[in-house]
Amino acid sequence: MMKTVNFLASEELQGRGAGSAGLNKAADYLADKFKAIGLLPGADDGTYFQTWDDVVDAKGTKAQVRNVLGVIPGTNPSLKDESVVIGAHYDHLGLGWPGANKGNEGKVHYGADDNASGVAVMVELAELLAKSLKPQRTVVFAAFTLEESGLRGSKYYVQNSKRFPARQAIGALAIDAVGRLGDKKVLVLNSSSAREWKFIFMGASYVTGVESESVTQDLDASDQVSFIEIGVPGVQFFAGAHDDYHKPTDVASKIDAVGLVKIATLVREGVLYLADREGAMTFQGKTAEAPKAPVAGGERRVTTGSMPDFSYSGEGVRIADVPADSPAGKGGLQKGDVVINIGEHKVANLREYSDALKNFQPGTVVDIVFLRDGKEHTAKVELIAK
Repeated sequence: MMKTVNFLASEELQGRGAGSAGLNKAADYLADKFKAIGLLPGADDGTYFQTWDDVVDAKGTKAQVRNVLGVIPGTNPSLKDESVVIGAHYDHLGLGWPGANKGNEGKVHYGADDNASGVAVMVELAELLAKSLKPQRTVVFAAFTLEESGLRGSKYYVQNSKRFPARQAIGALAIDAVGRLGDKKVLVLNSSSAREWKFIFMGASYVTGVESESVTQDLDASDQVSFIEIGVPGVQFFAGAHDDYHKPTDVASKIDAVGLVKIATLVREGVLYLADREGAMTFQGKTAEAPKAPVAGGERRVTTGSMPDFSYSGEGVRIADVPADSPAGKGGLQKGDVVINIGEHKVANLREYSDALKNFQPGTVVDIVFLRDGKEHTAKVELIAK
């Protein structure tokens, strides 16, 4: 797995930015790996590439982009047209588009954790399972592109795949930012999208000894959201937030290789269960009223500099870490504080926290209302460019 991480996060690939030569090299590398492993081509045209033209920079320039798809075909005639989708996005920010922090524009964003780590786990699982697994349902391994610019790769897959229609998937497993696990529990995000998820991974943790925690908040986190929006249960495996997110300092030397083994061990149990499960899952997610046209680059322009606690399920957003020199730190916020309002905007969960910040420009001073030891406090925080 570290060989895959080191290649994808290498100087040669220059951060795998949208439309770049580095991203194309990564796609070719993954297709070659899928073929060598023994996965069958998964695209509608009989190749490993699902190809289309899409926006690849802030100017709106369009170029050819590719999802890389490989499959282990189902063996049960009545279930083989259904699928289990194991996804990991292989793109990153390249030289900073979209979403570079102020001052990092033009620098290589290597994307080792986000998301060379998830791709490495996905490829490892493909290699482990391709020669031995005889699943009742088809297992699709999907290296999605353009996740960083609005989940565009997975949205394209969901809306256009005909051989393995996404609406016939029993579930989607997204592996994203799993490279900094350490001694923490594996977070299973969006586990409220099906009633069964928490029981599946409670069982998987029991069997493997890899601790996990189901996060039930409704998060716009990664490619699983594209599936949830069409009524397919989806989760993301996540090792937790860190200060190198979307920065040039997200490098391969910081990846926890032992943690990757733990993640792969846990995800494997989920794949094996879904591939042979009798009957569909009980979907509980929030579907989109209509297919959303992905917006490249997103809308949020500012940050408080604090890192949220993704495992927190109470009202508000609990702070997992806050650097002293960050806007939140300078304003007096501390680890463990629970943010409940940003300006006039109520914050009940992480999605509302992110949506609230979309209303502000860099340099704006806002009142952040938070709870500490059960008491309400207010901090004045000057927001900076994200």
